[in-house]
Amino acid sequence: MFQITDIPRILPEILLLFLAFMVLGSDIFEKWGRSPAARLERARSSASLTTIGLGLIFVIALVQSGYVPGTAVAATAESSNPLLNYLINIVRNLQAGGPGGAPIIGVFATDHLTMVARLMLIGAAFLTSMLCLDYLPQANPAEFYAMIIFATLGMCLMAGANELIIAYLAVELTSIPLYVLAGYYRNDTRSAEAGMKYFLFGAISSGILLYGMSLAYGFAASAAGGMGGNDLTQFQRIAELARINPEAGTGLLMLAMIFIVVGMGYKVGVVPFHGWSPDVYQGAPTPVTAFISTASKAAGFILLFRLLTVAFPGLTGSATLGSELGGWTALLALLALLTLIIGNLAALPQTNAKRLLAWSSIAHAGFLLLGLIAWASPHGFDRDQGTVALLYYLVVYSLTNVGAFGALAAVMLTVGGEEIADLNGLAQRNLLLATLLTLCVLSLAGIPPLAGFFAKFYIFMVGWQAGAEWLVVVAVITTVISLYYYLRLLKAMFIEAPISNEPLRAPPAITASVSLAVAGLIILGIFPNLVLGVISRVQVVAGL
Repeated sequence: MFQITDIPRILPEILLLFLAFMVLGSDIFEKWGRSPAARLERARSSASLTTIGLGLIFVIALVQSGYVPGTAVAATAESSNPLLNYLINIVRNLQAGGPGGAPIIGVFATDHLTMVARLMLIGAAFLTSMLCLDYLPQANPAEFYAMIIFATLGMCLMAGANELIIAYLAVELTSIPLYVLAGYYRNDTRSAEAGMKYFLFGAISSGILLYGMSLAYGFAASAAGGMGGNDLTQFQRIAELARINPEAGTGLLMLAMIFIVVGMGYKVGVVPFHGWSPDVYQGAPTPVTAFISTASKAAGFILLFRLLTVAFPGLTGSATLGSELGGWTALLALLALLTLIIGNLAALPQTNAKRLLAWSSIAHAGFLLLGLIAWASPHGFDRDQGTVALLYYLVVYSLTNVGAFGALAAVMLTVGGEEIADLNGLAQRNLLLATLLTLCVLSLAGIPPLAGFFAKFYIFMVGWQAGAEWLVVVAVITTVISLYYYLRLLKAMFIEAPISNEPLRAPPAITASVSLAVAGLIILGIFPNLVLGVISRVQVVAGL
């Protein structure tokens, strides 16, 4: 039963909803003139409000988490200063709704996994909104930014979903705004095509996902034998019924799991469910591409992780060669193998920088699958290490891709194109922008001391220790292959002759956003424990 004390536990989601309606409502009071100046003023107002709002919500969530040293407030803390005492009470009330406690009415978990995901997703949305401060959509700007916020709200709900219905609704709340954002420039043929393809593939994947969830519910209802209540769609309840009645339609549960993996496979863009990714990434507005490739993928992987580990732990199986392959571990291993090989090989001949990064994003989904596989390791290995490796990789990957696509957005605004050839001589025309993009590319390639190196090393280490040595070998080989197409970007920026000798002036907001992302990559590469210490608190209890 929902109680008034549960409100602080969903405060970030409430604030996101409030911010979305505030952005929509504030647009009513702007100048609705048709002149370029009036349209620009409307766009800037919506963009500024969104950026400031998301920044404040991120800070509130960070304080609520208590992850920053020195921000945790003791229950008995007091001060003689009335103002300071007032602030202490506010922080104490915020942290009372921090990580912990049973899932709210059994459907929404507010554990450390949800809190880490909130910070990651809201942070990605904040950086994306900063990109949009210079990449301003002047047609219906309030709706554009409200869609970003609504999608972020859906992603946060995906991360905490502990029940099938809320999980499906969260996926739809995330997907529908992203369909609109991908095709937002309806007069641009590529953007319209991207929106339509994203919608069609998304609709198919939603149908497959819903079918899998209905099969899981059917299994739970059958296994409960008419004795169940409203909890038959909860992840832990499904796992409990599978354990109590191992003969009650195990094949049905296995089929449900396969459909759910396929449905979520479309959402996160793994092979062979990746067909939409290159066209959507290339055609969508570049800041939207950055958002889809980071926050949407992160939320999808976290939901898939919670579904498999909490609802289907009895179907884990093994991906170790020499043992009996089976379960969702073997299925994910096959998908990871295809994703790593096809994603990296398909990136080699690309001439469009956004399309190249799209295939790179597909390839990185293979590394993320390796983290999921590591969780389902044989006895003798700490499963939490797989969880930490997966989440750390998601954090680093999100920073890297926001930075990379943000730099491309700056190039497109100043040069007018996004082909690799448009990067020719960038170092001579804007050394700062070329350096920032280079650091992002090197992090994607896994070059030390950037965070991308440690993220890949950690994934390889836990995968090897978990018994998936053969998949780690493939991942290492494909990482070496990826150096070729990543170095093509560096060659264009530093070796090729510039298109023009005229200096490029990078947009300030985009430069600031990319700089923040790159600073995070450098800091987390040198001091990974800053994040690992927080992520290590995440402990997903399998529904065994």
